Amino acid sequence: MDFGGGNINIKMTLVVLTIFALTLPLSMNLVSAATSPSAVDQNLTVMTDQSSGQDLKTNLSTNQQNSLDQTINQESIKNQTTKIRAAGSETTSVGGNQITSAQLNDAASSVKTFVDANHRLPNYVTVAGLQITLPQFLELLSEGLLYINSGQTSSITVQEVSNPTNPYESVKSGNIQKTEYVQIAEKINTFVDANGRLPNYVSSSLGKIRYESLIYLYSKIVDFYGTNGRLPTYVSITAWTGLSSEGTTITDSSLQKYLQPTANCQSTSSTIKTLSTSITAGLTSTYGKAQAIFNWVRDNLSYSYYNNTKKGALGALSARSANCCDHSHLVIALARAAGIPGRYIHVYGHVYSQLYVDGKWYNADAINNSNYFGQAKSTSNILGTYAELPF
Repeated sequence: MDFGGGNINIKMTLVVLTIFALTLPLSMNLVSAATSPSAVDQNLTVMTDQSSGQDLKTNLSTNQQNSLDQTINQESIKNQTTKIRAAGSETTSVGGNQITSAQLNDAASSVKTFVDANHRLPNYVTVAGLQITLPQFLELLSEGLLYINSGQTSSITVQEVSNPTNPYESVKSGNIQKTEYVQIAEKINTFVDANGRLPNYVSSSLGKIRYESLIYLYSKIVDFYGTNGRLPTYVSITAWTGLSSEGTTITDSSLQKYLQPTANCQSTSSTIKTLSTSITAGLTSTYGKAQAIFNWVRDNLSYSYYNNTKKGALGALSARSANCCDHSHLVIALARAAGIPGRYIHVYGHVYSQLYVDGKWYNADAINNSNYFGQAKSTSNILGTYAELPF
């Protein structure tokens, strides 16, 4: 077993504190225990072509930079009273509190029940009256499992645990035996103790497993123990499909509009098709292809400040520099060329792309080098969703 890591190269620095959390549908039968109407997903500061960070990768003239700085300052003032809260970020610290085995069993049972009913993880988990973030809960589950396996009965201390930096998953359905899931728990705890955050994934005999899937996995194990008084001999992982990020079933016919070329999304261009084929060469899963396309655009295009569409996918590729609209055009063109549906999401002052993989829409905002494929965003401020960007 090993863990994924990753370096972050920043394409632009956020002006407003971005809040990090994930509440995604999972590739298993997943999901959660308690939701909060006030909690929203991460990265919802308005990072746009109108209110960008100060360290943009762009060659602005002095006058342009002064104008941009003025816009930044105005946006900072305008938004300084707006605080975005995400699960696992703006909650009161609960580190150092003690959790008993019985309390952890109850929480694991609640999470399993919620996941089975809703096919998603909760925003947070309440354990013994404490609001626990998902990273903290996974650490508690893994440590609790190790306590159970070794016969320890003492309480578990809640730790401060951060989210993974670039979570990734590529796992097939199957069973994980007791010996292996205990070893995975040990690896999780060792990694958290050394790094203060969750690993991006854990390698198993069935593939690489990201933390949301692990939360459900260990919730099932601990719930089984609470019911039966022993650990199961194995735990199953089943590939999960069928729901979009909005929780509605999507048919193949409804996706066709997200596969068509447009004036600025030239997915049938030989240049786009050749590059798409090159990027995805050797990859067999749709998720792997979509992630590779996102990573390529993120890592090979710099940021340019201008409004609306100016270059389109081909122009952005040629210039290797683009704003958020043209970044999105290129991501979606390359994805559609690979047979992956793509669409545009418009929020205040910003546009980003989403790619449809295995029954779910994944965010693919390639404008910032610190972003990763599938990174959660709030859905509360969406102004429009398009197959073809109208501006």
